[in-house]
Amino acid sequence: MNKHKLFRFFRTVHAWGGAVLALLLLVVSVSGSILVWKNEFVKMALVETDATFDATPQSLADIATGVEAQFSANDIYQIQFPTSDFPLTKVTLADDKYAYLDTSGHIVAQWVLNERWEEWLFDLHHRLLLGNTGLVIAGFAGMTMILLLFAGIIAFWPLRRGWRHGFWPQNAARSNLQAAHRNIGIVEALPFLLTLVTGVILAFPEQSLKLLLEPFRGEAYSLDFAENLDTITGADSGDWLPAMERALATFPGAHIRTAQVPSDNSPYRIMGLQQPGSLHPTGQSKVYIESSEGWMDIRIDDQAQHITERLYNFAYPLHTGRFDNFFYKVLLSISGMLVAVLSTLGLLSFIKQFRGSAAKIS
Repeated sequence: MNKHKLFRFFRTVHAWGGAVLALLLLVVSVSGSILVWKNEFVKMALVETDATFDATPQSLADIATGVEAQFSANDIYQIQFPTSDFPLTKVTLADDKYAYLDTSGHIVAQWVLNERWEEWLFDLHHRLLLGNTGLVIAGFAGMTMILLLFAGIIAFWPLRRGWRHGFWPQNAARSNLQAAHRNIGIVEALPFLLTLVTGVILAFPEQSLKLLLEPFRGEAYSLDFAENLDTITGADSGDWLPAMERALATFPGAHIRTAQVPSDNSPYRIMGLQQPGSLHPTGQSKVYIESSEGWMDIRIDDQAQHITERLYNFAYPLHTGRFDNFFYKVLLSISGMLVAVLSTLGLLSFIKQFRGSAAKIS
């Protein structure tokens, strides 16, 4: 195959594949750009005071105790604690139920699955409102888009001199639509690739973990969790306040982000901590403390794990912008809107070409 036929092949693959996925890409990119600011929207709607939250062990222990008092322990999957930037506690419950609590422990919102608008938007973005089937569709669409992105870069190369036409079509002529599509696409290629790769990982977490992490974990992986445990025991040492103080002593400089309560399924208070250098907002370092006897059983240090494990943990914050960097969130939102423009221009160009071809045949 000569160069001309090769480039034409990649242009054809990119054009047809992009046309098939254009509307799905438009929906996902626009919804994702809005979801970057999800916490800000929720805060404006539900938080009535500007007072900042001080995440001391005592205040977090009071919240955890209050959550246990209001919900059945067997129904509580996770408590996500408030921060100074987002002063609401989010409780994940059984049967796809959720709740927001203010810093005093009062329930300010309860809902099921996607009853709230921001949760509906997340469901649209992540699962296309189709449950696990939609998640699979979105995941495979992301993998297909990665291939189409590389096909588009290859197809762009012989036409790179068209860069001078700019990023916005001068009129609705197909050549101008194509030029704008190419130019935006080449600028957006790297951030779009990052979004696609992290999105596929989040769509297929178990498969990604097995493929990307298990080969590097080795036989001693789980044995590391039994190292550097404290030797404190006693019933009182398993209560929320001493358990949190012990968790913070285990990881100095960290912040407690999440907790799981003792239940019939597990006797542990499990705390997720975010250490300096970790972007994941729910805390990937873990401490397990048995609630009745107080002994520490497991300690997971995410900063001491293999580099592949740490990179894997970056997928969620990089895809969602859920870490403390305003400018990254702005760039991520702009990137999403550029993808929406990119897909619109590509689809319009394809339709014009298709109609032109049909008119010639007739």
